[in-house]
Amino acid sequence: MVSALLISGLLAGVIGKYQLLPHCGTHAEKLIIVAACDGASSTGQIGNEVARRLTKAYPDGVRMCCLSAIGAGSKTHLGIFKKAKAVIAINGCQLMCTSNVLRQRGIEPAYEIVVAKEGINKMPSLDFNDEDVTRIADKIVKDFLSNFSLNTVEGER
Repeated sequence: MVSALLISGLLAGVIGKYQLLPHCGTHAEKLIIVAACDGASSTGQIGNEVARRLTKAYPDGVRMCCLSAIGAGSKTHLGIFKKAKAVIAINGCQLMCTSNVLRQRGIEPAYEIVVAKEGINKMPSLDFNDEDVTRIADKIVKDFLSNFSLNTVEGER
């Protein structure tokens, strides 16, 4: 049996310290879906962190979604991406794996960025500079997300 506390936590969108996100399968039409590189390099990790921060900053309007599921051909995830209000592709480097995987599955990103083309050197490291994450996130907001009416959570970007 589900407790009243758990139900009230679900209704509030938070359980303990966890911020619950809109379920992308049932809210896709209202969401800007973000697909990001998660490659084993500094720029890949920046891409993933940017997607996380945008999702946390705009929890009712932006949602990162699983690129691996798209590559694997998951019908559920393909449907989510195709129903989305828009799709953002964050690529770590010039290989543009994120954009290429999306296009191979018939999904055209509305906005694309390549982290390594923004003056950030790709290094064989999982470490990255937080200022670079903020700079890339701010660029996506300025260049694309500012065209939408989105409510933000203070201090998350």
